[in-house]
Amino acid sequence: MLGVRVRIQAHTLKKLCVEATTFLVAATFLSTSCAPQSGTLATQCVVNQDQSSLFKGHWTTQPVPLAVVVNDFTATELEAVEASIATWNTFFTASKGFSLYLQSSTSKAILGTIGQGSTRLSSATTCSQTIVNGSGFNRQIMIYKNASTWTYGSAIMALTSLCPVTTGNSEFRMFTSAVMEVNFVNYFGSGKPIPDLQSIVTHELGHMLGLDHSCNGTACNNAPDDYTNAIMYPSLGFTGINGQVKRTLQNNDQERANCLYGSTATK
Repeated sequence: MLGVRVRIQAHTLKKLCVEATTFLVAATFLSTSCAPQSGTLATQCVVNQDQSSLFKGHWTTQPVPLAVVVNDFTATELEAVEASIATWNTFFTASKGFSLYLQSSTSKAILGTIGQGSTRLSSATTCSQTIVNGSGFNRQIMIYKNASTWTYGSAIMALTSLCPVTTGNSEFRMFTSAVMEVNFVNYFGSGKPIPDLQSIVTHELGHMLGLDHSCNGTACNNAPDDYTNAIMYPSLGFTGINGQVKRTLQNNDQERANCLYGSTATK
């Protein structure tokens, strides 16, 4: 498990996490960066030298099937999750000609729960089940809404856990299992901080496909705007109890994602 904590001076820290595991930090909102670009498409693999180690692995079989326990989520929450999936699929379709995450035959992007297995995975048990083999996926990757129990600490808003293994014929490690958990115990309820769920899940799906943060630890001090504006930057701000909305992939997110998938997937 990889745990990354970013220190923001003079702000109370809350954490949104992600495995192999990385954290997305929530803090009192203060932004000094330029406005992020939107509407642009990056189709090439571009990696800055200081980001060359910020990859967790990749899925060697696509599309990657995702599922939720539908009855756990409200219709609005499901729409947010589906919009996050669509954000990454729209990018990969434009850049690489395929959807990374499995789209169902209905209007819903999420398939449901068939084939998820009887054992619910957590961060500690991610590698106990192999959900993909040489012939494809044998079950779906679950996105859980944890509304009654959260054991990762109240500061962590979400956690994506991955099981990467090293193979001899790939530059990147291969994922064999994963699970995403979202903290509805300490967030989203009455009188609690209200993060933007779509921003959170879009960030977490970036980890799910293999991206680490745009910077980590002290490397985020005085980070350039293309790092701080990225979906994969390890912090989201709050204004009062309301979370920052950050839903649009930036060039830095796209260029690094291109390195993990498609014919230009070199690092």
